Amino acid sequence: MTADLLKSAVPPPEDWPELVPLDAPNLPRLDLLHLPGWAGDYARAIAADTETPPELAAGMVLIACATAAARRLRVMVKPGYFEPCNLWAAVALPPGNRKSAVQSAATAPLLTWERDQAAIMEPEIKRITSERKTLEACAKEKRSKATKAKDNANAADLAREAADIEAELPDIPMQPQIWTSDATPERLGALLAEHGECMAWLSSEGGVFDLLQGRYSNGIPNLDLVLKAHSGDAERVDRGSRPPVFLKSPRLSIGLSPQPDVLRGLAAKPGFRGRGLLGRFLYLLPPSPLGFRPLESNPVPEGVRDAYAAGLRAMLDWEPAIDEHGIERPHLLRLSHEAYAEWHEFQRAIEIQMQPGRELEHFTDWAGKAPGAAARLAGVLHGIKHAHGTPWEAAITAETMTAALEIMAVITRHSLAALDMMGADPTIAAARLVWDWIERGRLDRFTVREAFNALRGTFPRVAMLREALEALEERGYLEVIEPPRDGPGRPPSPMVRVRPEIARAWR
Repeated sequence: MTADLLKSAVPPPEDWPELVPLDAPNLPRLDLLHLPGWAGDYARAIAADTETPPELAAGMVLIACATAAARRLRVMVKPGYFEPCNLWAAVALPPGNRKSAVQSAATAPLLTWERDQAAIMEPEIKRITSERKTLEACAKEKRSKATKAKDNANAADLAREAADIEAELPDIPMQPQIWTSDATPERLGALLAEHGECMAWLSSEGGVFDLLQGRYSNGIPNLDLVLKAHSGDAERVDRGSRPPVFLKSPRLSIGLSPQPDVLRGLAAKPGFRGRGLLGRFLYLLPPSPLGFRPLESNPVPEGVRDAYAAGLRAMLDWEPAIDEHGIERPHLLRLSHEAYAEWHEFQRAIEIQMQPGRELEHFTDWAGKAPGAAARLAGVLHGIKHAHGTPWEAAITAETMTAALEIMAVITRHSLAALDMMGADPTIAAARLVWDWIERGRLDRFTVREAFNALRGTFPRVAMLREALEALEERGYLEVIEPPRDGPGRPPSPMVRVRPEIARAWR
């Protein structure tokens, strides 16, 4: 009912402030002009074709490009400080907003590249498979002879020969895979180990959070690998009956488009907030256009689609850097002096806002990672600009960094709203609990004492309840009327009056 009032065109009474929603703040929009070249063109075309918010197309295109960039690029922000180019993004929209269509359009070149690589590797896979089967048969034959040999020395020689053959069995190459949509953390570790330590986890729903919460492990969160795969930290992966694998620098990109309801309450999930999982995502909460679409979509121009496919394929086909030991390494991207100055100014601004009493006081888990995310984003944008060349031979410019910071400025506003929705800000979370109690009872008037008695299990002190009521009063939901003191003794409890048009709608 309150949501309907928030959308109403009827202006509020003059003596009441403008109603500020608890869950749907008025957030800035993302300008797709900040996405360079073929990526920006395609994101705009997808949004026009599907009649979806530009933030959805931007998020999915950026994750697709980050999937490619993370395989070959790493940003050196300054000597001793490096950031990989993988990104985590969550664009929340209600059902019916064609999220799957946008994600499919953005990731189509990834599927095509996988399929083409599989076709190229198929003859080699068949040859090695055949060779392995022959060697296995030979080893089996020698082992069989060893078991039948009457001479112990001969049996030992045959067993040794079988073991030598088995030790030299060639590994069958795996068909390349660079993304998945449904994998447990354990399976994800195996995928990273098998495919160059770089993978994308893409889903148009929020099931990823269920998997991370421990859907298949009795509700016990398994976050270690996923957290390390965001930062690129080393991790050991045990693979059941197969030998364990040591991941040196796993890089996981995550692209989600869950329903807003999936985000609500995530901060209360065990380990999600405390261990920094939620603080690693870049959130976007665009308004749903349902009911306001002209239903006159424009198909994506063929040239725009081809340019996007060619650009993403070029990024996927970059050659890796090879060190002196013949080991593949990501290429290093460096910031120009001007780009670093822009980034450092952003870092300082974020740092100041994390001080007590400042805007980011309750969001330090997210804000502390924002400068690193900005550097990663700049690396991805730089890779897009130089997709058909060698991006590691050019420094990240101030122009590219400015574009990344403009995107981050919008993402910051949206991310704070998303974390607030999850219950990250304790004051807003408390205000939401109080408002839920008011809505359930359809209370147009009540005293603070009555509210305290009803919510004593949540608010052990009246002062905590008063903070929640003040937050609701600031947002125009209600007013707290202090009673006049007319003598000694304990004053009456303050009266709370709910906004009249909300109360009338309940009746």
